[in-house]
Amino acid sequence: MNKIILTLLMTILFTPAANAQNCINSTRCDELGYTKTAADCNGLDTLVCPFDENKVFCTKTTICYDGSILFSDKSCAAEQQSGKTAIGVVFSAASRLAVALDEKELAWGGDGEIVYAAKSSSGKSNTAAILAYGKANNISYPAAEYCNTYSTAGTKAGDWYLPSPEELKLLSSSYVVVSLKLATMVGKVTILESGAYWASSELDMSRAKALVLGSGSTKYSNKDTSYRVRPVLAF
Repeated sequence: MNKIILTLLMTILFTPAANAQNCINSTRCDELGYTKTAADCNGLDTLVCPFDENKVFCTKTTICYDGSILFSDKSCAAEQQSGKTAIGVVFSAASRLAVALDEKELAWGGDGEIVYAAKSSSGKSNTAAILAYGKANNISYPAAEYCNTYSTAGTKAGDWYLPSPEELKLLSSSYVVVSLKLATMVGKVTILESGAYWASSELDMSRAKALVLGSGSTKYSNKDTSYRVRPVLAF
C-alpha cells in the first residue's frame, strides 16, 4: 500500500508542469509526459512512468557551470566522461548557452544589402532572418549558413546559430574558462584571444559587427572580410 501511495505521489509532484496545470487524468505515459527511454536520459535523473517502466521523464537536474563540457545528451561535466560525446563548452550557464568545439574563417556576406530583421539580441532569431533574406534575394551569407548547417551528435542542422553581439559579450566574459577548457580537449580549436568573431548583427549596408573575445571590444568591418565564426547552441 505504501508503494502505491508513493508512486501516485511521485506522479502528481513530478509530472511535467504543463500537464499538471491542465489536470490531465490519464493512464497513458505519453500524455503524462513520460516520452523518453532510459537511454534518451543517459546521465540525467529520471522518473519512471507508473504505468510502463520502459517510459521515463528526464528531470535534467545536471548542473552546468561556465566552462563545463556539454555532451550530446545535454548533460554537463567538468571533464570528459567515458561513453559520452562532447559537443560544446558552456559559456553562460545562466542563459544555458554553449559554444561549438569548431570554427571557420568566413565572410559575413551580403555586402551592399541590409537585413532589417536581424537586430535582435537573440542570435537564433537573427540567423533565421539573415537566411530568409538570403534565400528570398539569392544572396549568400557564409557565416550564418555555416552556423545553421553545423550539427553534432545530439543536435541537427538549425539548432546552432550565429551569435548576437550580446551573446558574444557573454562568451567574452567567460573567455578564460572556455579557452582553458578547449585547450584540454584533444583536437579541438581554442578561441583566439586577439582574433575577431562575427556577430549576427549589422551596422549598415557595408559593415557588420564582430567582437574580439579576449578583450570584449566591438569591431565594425566590411561584410566581405573573413573573420572567425563559432556556432552557438541554446540547450
